[in-house]
Amino acid sequence: MALLDSDAGLLVTAAPGTASTALREALLARPGVTEVPAGGQVRAAGIDVKHATVRELVEAGFVEADHGLRVVTTTRNPFDFYVAEYERTRRRWVHHLRDPESWVHQTPGAVDRIVDAVTSEFGEWLAKVLAEPGPRRINRGHVDEADVVLRMEHLEDDLRDLAGLDVTVAPTNVTDRERAYWRSYDVASRRLVETAHAADLELFGYAF
Repeated sequence: MALLDSDAGLLVTAAPGTASTALREALLARPGVTEVPAGGQVRAAGIDVKHATVRELVEAGFVEADHGLRVVTTTRNPFDFYVAEYERTRRRWVHHLRDPESWVHQTPGAVDRIVDAVTSEFGEWLAKVLAEPGPRRINRGHVDEADVVLRMEHLEDDLRDLAGLDVTVAPTNVTDRERAYWRSYDVASRRLVETAHAADLELFGYAF
């Protein structure tokens, strides 16, 4: 769910795979912060409630089009993002396949993405993910609409410097994996990410 911080004038969206759960829990501890829409829903009005963009929330009637709030979201080093996405899909999301009520069976394409990750080595999987040519952006819908983009690796500093909030963000929902993401890459897979994400690597100061 997005979070509304009326005192700070912020609407914070949860971009998948970018420490949005940790940020959400930290912000919910602030007085007056509320969920949009109310908690406990997986899908409502045809959208993924937890990870909805502001545009989707407006179209679904959960947020006014003229809300007048600064939109805040998060991003992540693309090299690290893809390794984390691959590992969480193989180690965590795969277990949801057994549950017919799970979000993976309610989210279009989720089952296919899990099968691809489980049946492919990282380089092969990444080539499929980045097969379509053209520039890429992690969670494009969230980032393109945001007034403030926080880097997952510097959440507390960026919250203070870019959003004016002094908040402690504790690690939450961390996948158990090798943290040295670069060990997963060969020359070809590294070049795939460098090419696809060239603009954001420069914009957010990320490197391999």
